[in-house]
Amino acid sequence: MIAKANTPPLVWVVDSTYTGELHARIGLAERLGYGYQVIPLPNGNSIAYQQDLYQRYCQHGQARQLLVISGTGEETTAEIADLRGLFKERFFCVYLASILPEQQHPRLAEYDLIASPQLSGKHIVTLTGVPHALTLDGLARARLLHADYFNALPKPIVALLVGGNTRYCEGFTVHHAQQLAARILTISNGLGGCLVITNSRRTPPVAFAALLGALADVPHYVFDWQQTDSDFYPALLAHADVFVVTGDSLSMCSEAAFTGKPLLVDLSTNATECFHRQIIGRLIDYGAAKLLASPYTAWSYVPPDPTGAVAEAIKTHLRI
Repeated sequence: MIAKANTPPLVWVVDSTYTGELHARIGLAERLGYGYQVIPLPNGNSIAYQQDLYQRYCQHGQARQLLVISGTGEETTAEIADLRGLFKERFFCVYLASILPEQQHPRLAEYDLIASPQLSGKHIVTLTGVPHALTLDGLARARLLHADYFNALPKPIVALLVGGNTRYCEGFTVHHAQQLAARILTISNGLGGCLVITNSRRTPPVAFAALLGALADVPHYVFDWQQTDSDFYPALLAHADVFVVTGDSLSMCSEAAFTGKPLLVDLSTNATECFHRQIIGRLIDYGAAKLLASPYTAWSYVPPDPTGAVAEAIKTHLRI
């Protein structure tokens, strides 16, 4: 499919109930710079879904190409691939794969571009980390917005980004939280400064409380991501000197790596899936991350930019 010169595509982002997946799709759409619209998930009625999207498309004029961004999360592989029959040569579909099962969907091969940290081959962008919504400009804005708060904290700032249980792993227990705290204390006591700790929607409250209790004797500051200004999390990323991240969150690990600062990851087998360990292993091999262990020594690396890599691949394929 070849785009008309200087004619940007119409970009649709398929919605998702999984926060990380939706943010990755929106982050990619924003990085492309063509504008975008979030469209609903298929509702089980393929014919009605296609008719609704066709009406949306016609409102924007049929001369433009249609770029649809979907991916892992809800299983929509076939429904999105079916849209090619409706839009023909005007259609270009992108699949963002954070984690793929061992048995891949047979219709995944029908996608024009697949972005994955697990796959390689034709029409595949092999990623280091997973796509996210962070940009350098966004980090700089957030840094300035909350500079007064972070500048007053003891240095260095160690950012502790806490995930939790996943669909297939429920090992983030009180016992695990206490063991994790003991390893974090080794790093924190060696560096001095302070911990700034945040959770995620998957963090079990009782385990998070146990973690904070075990860290009570070191200077630390806590914010709940659901009750804080949305710019505070990227501000933490911008101001932190070192990151400690639980390996169940590919998004948080990738976001921390995007800053280019030292990243220590907990890959305990009881609290991470094999896919997490495989994908974060690529970050470790790249040099962006190390396992959470002592002793700690600082290092530097060129930050991986998975979102940018996908955006450039799309523009190359569309010849814009």
